[in-house]
Amino acid sequence: MSILVPRIKVSSFAAGSAVLLLLSGFAPSPTISWEKTISPGVVYRMEIESEPNRATHILRWNPQSVAVRVQSTLADGVVYKANLAKGRLTVPQIAEQTNAVAAINADFFPFTGDPLGLMVRDGRLISLPNPKRSVFAWGPSGAWFGLSKFAGTIQTEAGETLTIDGLNEECPDNRITLNSADAGLSLTKTPSTTLVLKPDVSALTPSTQFSATVQYRTSDATSVPVQAGQLTLVARGEKVKAFGAIKNGEKLTFKLQTTGFDWEKVDQAIGGGPTLVKDGKMAVDADDQGFNFDFYGKRHPRSAVGRTQDGDILFVVLDGRQAHSVGATLAEMAELMSRLGCRDAINLDGGGSSEMVVLGVTVNKPSDGTSRAVANAIVISGPKIIDEDLKLKWNLPKSITVGKSADLTVQDVAGKDVANAEIIWTVEGKGWIDQGGKVTATAPGPIRVKAVVRGTILEGTITAAK
Repeated sequence: MSILVPRIKVSSFAAGSAVLLLLSGFAPSPTISWEKTISPGVVYRMEIESEPNRATHILRWNPQSVAVRVQSTLADGVVYKANLAKGRLTVPQIAEQTNAVAAINADFFPFTGDPLGLMVRDGRLISLPNPKRSVFAWGPSGAWFGLSKFAGTIQTEAGETLTIDGLNEECPDNRITLNSADAGLSLTKTPSTTLVLKPDVSALTPSTQFSATVQYRTSDATSVPVQAGQLTLVARGEKVKAFGAIKNGEKLTFKLQTTGFDWEKVDQAIGGGPTLVKDGKMAVDADDQGFNFDFYGKRHPRSAVGRTQDGDILFVVLDGRQAHSVGATLAEMAELMSRLGCRDAINLDGGGSSEMVVLGVTVNKPSDGTSRAVANAIVISGPKIIDEDLKLKWNLPKSITVGKSADLTVQDVAGKDVANAEIIWTVEGKGWIDQGGKVTATAPGPIRVKAVVRGTILEGTITAAK
């Protein structure tokens, strides 16, 4: 059995049983919550509200915990892959690949592996910012929220200056894009020219200057693999002529500048938007960031990230479009983040993308009925309690009438109940479950139940009957 290091204090969150809170503002009715420590400095909390029905899932990370690391990550290691998912994976798949304690979906994406906003992982610039959209950036020195802009140029030996229009993305018409090995594939459409380069740096950082030597060129190749130690430079449409005078063996000088954050303090960043809370006040700027009313004015599943006054980071997923949870407008989401104590907060991608994984299982109920493949995620890595010799049992009811509930418990080999604070509950199918172990049938059909205890996962099926 592996043992966690001693738990550090997490302000206002603590592991334990259900707590009944009478809230004002966002919640006009009592809220029931459960809090469970999943790693040193990381607490998972579930809240259930009524009038309207809402189920909220919260991860609080205390950055002072030296045992835990939080990173941005591409879904499948690179932006693009030549597969049906085009480089995307589900949040559970990302969590499994990275052996994460927990994970949450991150930025918007165009149903490929290309995040639409800024992404920095371990100091490497992977995706450029949308200058109108919010960014969450963090590192060993703290976390920040704001906007970011990019400017990039290429200087040829002949003295011509070219503008870099994109990074690690399919080259649009009449544009020039730069691709690193993080792209996986250098994509474009014809007519186009691709230069394959050998840079004198091992990675692209948000603000840097470097040189790269032209190795060879291809014309009208729509997909070129980008190997480790290589870059590609792609020109399409009218910009192709800008590459005409560049020769094989020529050394090009690149200058990249990404503003908005101190990159000596920040080594991770994720885009999102819009702003929800700023300087302790609700400040939804959806119109300014290019979101329409259907997005911000109607209730949907939501994901968000915020920072509290004492520096803790909250990752939040709110279920929606379901009987047990109606979701929230962005104004309601801002009120929720404010009520949770956030001094600053931004919205992340939501809808069917909203998903949170804790200790290997999805704790929320994705509105699609199944996990959606996404472009990137935020992953939390840290120690886990694993007891390989643990023997568990439970007595699941064979069926539950639709609209009714049953309380589940887990016992050890001696028949003693396992403390609920040690159990993470989740379901798939025609029901939902709270973190007290109460499962409710919502429609006729199978309810697939899971309980996670010290690394052991129990699985079973209950029939929801009419």
